[in-house]
Amino acid sequence: MIFDGTALIIEIIIGIGTILSGIAFAIKFLVKNYFAEMKAEFKPNGGSSLKDQINRLEKKSEEAEEDRKRLHEKIDKMFDVLLNHIAKTDK
Repeated sequence: MIFDGTALIIEIIIGIGTILSGIAFAIKFLVKNYFAEMKAEFKPNGGSSLKDQINRLEKKSEEAEEDRKRLHEKIDKMFDVLLNHIAKTDK
C-alpha cells in the first residue's frame, strides 16, 4: 500500500520533470535560432545587413563632415574678402 503511493509520487515527479525538460529544450531551441539570426545581421553581406547599413551611415556622416568643413572655409574666405572690400571702400 505504501509502495503504491510512493510509486505514484515518483511517476508524477518524473512526468513533471519530463514536461519541464521539454519546455526548456524548446526555449533553448528558439533562443539559439533567434541569436543566430541576430548574429547574421551584424556581419556584412553585401548591402542588406544591419552592419552594412551602419557602415553606409558612417561613410555618409564622414562625407557630410568634410562638406561642412569645406563650406566653413569658403564662408571664412568670403568674409575676409568682404572685410577687405569694406576696408578699401572706406579709405
